Amino acid sequence: MSEINKNTCARACPATFWQGLFCGRLRLLAAIAVLATLLVAGKYIFAEPGPLAVLQEMTDRVLEIIKQDPAILDDQARLRVLADELVLPNVDFMALSQWVLGKHWRLARPEQRQVFADEFRELLIRTYLGSVTRSNYQDQTIRYQPLRKNDDSRMAEVEAYIEQPQGPMVNVQFRLLHRDDGWKVYDVVIEGISLVVTHRSGFSNIIHEQGLDGLIATLKQRNSDAAGEAAAAKSAPVLE
Repeated sequence: MSEINKNTCARACPATFWQGLFCGRLRLLAAIAVLATLLVAGKYIFAEPGPLAVLQEMTDRVLEIIKQDPAILDDQARLRVLADELVLPNVDFMALSQWVLGKHWRLARPEQRQVFADEFRELLIRTYLGSVTRSNYQDQTIRYQPLRKNDDSRMAEVEAYIEQPQGPMVNVQFRLLHRDDGWKVYDVVIEGISLVVTHRSGFSNIIHEQGLDGLIATLKQRNSDAAGEAAAAKSAPVLE
């Protein structure tokens, strides 16, 4: 303690007992001040990643794996594991399903919502993983743009440009929602075409003709057919 603080404490607390008590309180207040400073700093040090950071980390990890092992792009089973571990945890399929079904979601029973979300998830995974090959995904670069301010703090849109060595640059917008466990993607817009809007249009026609249960049955059949084709292709003999 400085000489000034010692004198101040002595004058304010002439009795030894009160001097010890007063100075002890000063030390306590100082400790609280330090603790408060650390807590405020920790709020920023340990703050959860923002939407841009979530996407950037996911992209960096996926591209690093592909760079080290390009053959993974030709192996659907390994691609599925990669997606399950690094990509899908960052997607909110329930929110995605809700946006796709629109008004039909509100009318659906809880069990219909869950089954639809599960089947739709499987359809999307099989569709997009099936389009991945070494020739069209290797050596791609994704450049994320600065995050735009959104009036709703629970929602965000991150814009990116995908540079392809053998093709044109592709503009992509990732739309995210903030959940208890972080930021999750609920829609992807590629060159102005929204995944949500595209599927909503097609699914609405099926629901209009067959109802929601009819749509669910259609998705189940598509997934079953795709699984059968994949199994057949895997077991087919390789021609030399």
